Amino acid sequence: MNKLGFHVNWIRPEVLSAIERVKPLVIKTLHHDVDFWRQVREIHPSAFIIGRLYTPHQEFETDPERSGRDFADRVLAERVNELGLYNAWESFNERIITSHPKELYGQYDRFQVAFAQRLKERYPELEAVAMNFATGNLADRDFVEYFPRTLETHKYLGVHEYDWPTMWRLHEQGLRDGNEGMWLCLKYRRFMREVRKEYGDKHVAIITECGMTQAVHPGRGDVGWRTELSEEQYWESLKWYNDRLCEDDYVRGCCIFVVGATGDWATFETLGPTMDRIAALPKFILAEVTSTIVPEITRVTTTETPTDVKALAQEVRALDEQVGRLEALVDAVIRKLAG
Repeated sequence: MNKLGFHVNWIRPEVLSAIERVKPLVIKTLHHDVDFWRQVREIHPSAFIIGRLYTPHQEFETDPERSGRDFADRVLAERVNELGLYNAWESFNERIITSHPKELYGQYDRFQVAFAQRLKERYPELEAVAMNFATGNLADRDFVEYFPRTLETHKYLGVHEYDWPTMWRLHEQGLRDGNEGMWLCLKYRRFMREVRKEYGDKHVAIITECGMTQAVHPGRGDVGWRTELSEEQYWESLKWYNDRLCEDDYVRGCCIFVVGATGDWATFETLGPTMDRIAALPKFILAEVTSTIVPEITRVTTTETPTDVKALAQEVRALDEQVGRLEALVDAVIRKLAG
């Protein structure tokens, strides 16, 4: 099964082609062009699409509730919401780090709740993806200890995970040292272990950014795999990571940074031969299973009204819940047979 999804910074025909070929479970985007995402919904209606609205000023401390509502209003102004093209939005990006005072954690907890509540006031089916902190930050129980309101009100929890020069470097070092590993890549397992002790199956994890950057080593730049690694080395890490994600049925998928790079992030670009390998991963038997339960859906064209598109999106979201349950069931059966 493939849980390797896309982090899209910029749209272009090659990105649309990759989405059509791979059919990623999860796509996160910073580019909110209505026509492009309407095309994506035509070719891949079951994709879980997450929007992120870039903002250089991520201030919330003075009034967390008001800041959460105000930022949600900015997000809601995007026309993709009117047309029902996205499933979810992130709020702020990598805003909390380990060294911040715990009082700030509490304020951010309130901010996230206000953001999510405002989204649902306008569109009840629209989700918020919480957390999305930078790789390696926060301790195992920090989600549970300092973000209780967020955990009560959110379903989806985002995590960022990077390493260098392989995605397994620090994890395997930790295994050798006898501390379980999971310090950079796979750290979501540390968070989710504690969250699931308290909340059971309530939450779904999404790795909202992942990949390889030299910046995990102090003093080195935030540059990607194309600076030093071969396509084969890059693919080995992605394949290893995908195999690990498929072991955890509470993980929806990950968003590889990046598919559709802007200039500053060109060294992270995944478009190219690596995409052929991702597309060749087994699509599971999900397409065969869902073909027996998914009703026929009329293809959306650019001449349809917003109401038609929104109704289609709502139907897709309902079907998507069935898809998620089937994924978990079949994944468990496959693992049992393999064992």
